[in-house]
Amino acid sequence: MRTLRIRYLLLLLLFTGILVGLLHTAWPFLFYPSKNLSFSFPVQPITADNATAKAGIAERDITPPVGIPKFGYSAWAKNADGFRTRLKARAFYLKGPGQTPLAIVQLDLGSGSLVLRHRVAELIANNTDIPAHALTLLVTHTHSGPGQYLGSDFYNVFGSNKPGFDPALFEFLSQRIADTVIEAYQSRREARFAVGQSDLFGFTRNRSIEAWANNFPDQNHHNPDPMQAVNPTMTLLRIDQRQGNGFVPAGALSLYSIHGTAIPPFTRPYHADVWHWISEELEAELADDSPDFIHGAAQATHADNNPAWKENLRGDLEAERIGKALGKHASSLFHSLESQLTDSLSTAVASRQLDLLDDIDTGRFGLCERAIAGASVAGAANGDEVFPISYLPFLAEDWPRQVFTDNCQGVKQWMLSKLQLLLPAERFPHQALFQVVRINDLVLVPLPWEITLESGNRLRQAVASTLPDGSDWKVEISSLANGYFGYAVTPEEYALQYYEGGHTLYGPHTLDFLIQQSTALSRDLQQQGDINDIPQHQTFSLLSRQYFPDSLAGPSARHWLSEPQHHEGHATTGPYWSLLLTAEPANQLALDRPLLTVHCDNGVISDDSAELQLLHQEDTDNETGRYEVRWYPANPLPSGPCRFAVSSADQQQPVFSAPLP
Repeated sequence: MRTLRIRYLLLLLLFTGILVGLLHTAWPFLFYPSKNLSFSFPVQPITADNATAKAGIAERDITPPVGIPKFGYSAWAKNADGFRTRLKARAFYLKGPGQTPLAIVQLDLGSGSLVLRHRVAELIANNTDIPAHALTLLVTHTHSGPGQYLGSDFYNVFGSNKPGFDPALFEFLSQRIADTVIEAYQSRREARFAVGQSDLFGFTRNRSIEAWANNFPDQNHHNPDPMQAVNPTMTLLRIDQRQGNGFVPAGALSLYSIHGTAIPPFTRPYHADVWHWISEELEAELADDSPDFIHGAAQATHADNNPAWKENLRGDLEAERIGKALGKHASSLFHSLESQLTDSLSTAVASRQLDLLDDIDTGRFGLCERAIAGASVAGAANGDEVFPISYLPFLAEDWPRQVFTDNCQGVKQWMLSKLQLLLPAERFPHQALFQVVRINDLVLVPLPWEITLESGNRLRQAVASTLPDGSDWKVEISSLANGYFGYAVTPEEYALQYYEGGHTLYGPHTLDFLIQQSTALSRDLQQQGDINDIPQHQTFSLLSRQYFPDSLAGPSARHWLSEPQHHEGHATTGPYWSLLLTAEPANQLALDRPLLTVHCDNGVISDDSAELQLLHQEDTDNETGRYEVRWYPANPLPSGPCRFAVSSADQQQPVFSAPLP
């Protein structure tokens, strides 16, 4: 009898847990209000220009305030409590004589967003000559940036640790990104250009090596090397601007395949991950001769390529080691292009927006009629396993469906089985923007999917086959651009249902669809010239909840509450100095403005570097915030006495701490 009661109790607990889980999942869809976003794009004629190619480059800080849910680690993420590195927007404006001007923006964000792209296109329309279809948003896919700005309810609810589209955060990001593009446009000058590629192994590894090896069943891949099954190619666009009678380095846009996951789940501060150091390394090297130089680095085909962090050391120091190595490689590639600079600029852009829920004239090529998330998504990717979820039957990797595989999703184990059909197809991402962007001999294919190594190889080969003979074309795919649709794997990778296959929402033929659409768009671009197949008027409806503060007040009185103390730190972070600060409450403190510095005899260290960290502790009853400030000194150590400083309320003289002992 006792055993029977225990069984009934366990069943009751299991049923209660399932019911609570379903209610928690369904709550936003049942009770959150909808926010309608409408976009209209004016038709902008191409204006005549003089006979010189021009470029403009700009950078803005887009770090949101404390308290925003973070995107990338889903339920394992935490609300942001400060920053370790700033998040940036870097815009590149390009205009050849008589050609369509275009803007490419690199963002330290976890994902692209179609509604964000469309809003920025609206905001820049009256202040630049960039037509709506010629704007591209590339991202780093850092997992330590904000969520809640995406264009689908599915990822606004499940991509972060809290659900809902945040209209205030969305407008904050839109305005700052638009300001960056406008500044780049206003800074345009005569320029020279060069594009190059170079390979680098040793800093990435294939996290789903068995799924990758399944692409080559007839080859000897019994013991494949995860460090070799990666995309090693870095692609870099170098831009020099005229200054006086000559030209000086002004900026670089680079692409490389590495997941933004060197900073692990459960960490709280905003962080650009390895991408901070990739960009900073080249900028620091050129700082003396080109102090305004800007380097933006973004994703290529990274989906199954993780940072190769050392075991048990994943964190800030490993992110720095890997990022600096990639930054040094970018520097070598940048300098190797010196002799290839040309004042000739040939650009073209084709943009086509498709609703994947509609009948598509050019064909679906096996693409499923709606999105379905696989059970292995809950199991997480290799390197981020969560015990015991990642090891349970049906949730674990390599657990494909063995029966009832004749539906469009094939061997995918459905999350929540048929219950998932209760979530309307419109709640999943379905408005996809395809683009092909040509800059001299660089052909950039931005896609709103996370592209695996072999998927990228097949895409590049297919697009390259559409290009005319006679040029040394450099084709690169950029994942997560302008939106987010989960993953795109090969059919062979899909068959094993690792995390990447389970997260391929539209089924095993997603890659076939991407190849056909991208090659068709590339051919149309060659034959017809620039293409704008983006609806001029469109509306999105998103379930909303605001996390962003209603208003960010000006600085209040700021004071240091303690003297600097030294800490040995952790093996993943290194030693640091810290002290306590009181300032305005967290919901009034703007983190996108200069705030902290360290002053030493031989210079000033700003919070634009990765050396200074701000962590919110609590807000007090007297409407002030309490913060911990940390300094992780770089080698070699600064000379002489050093003091922390925080900007003052009147923005005149900073408020200094006691000197470090």
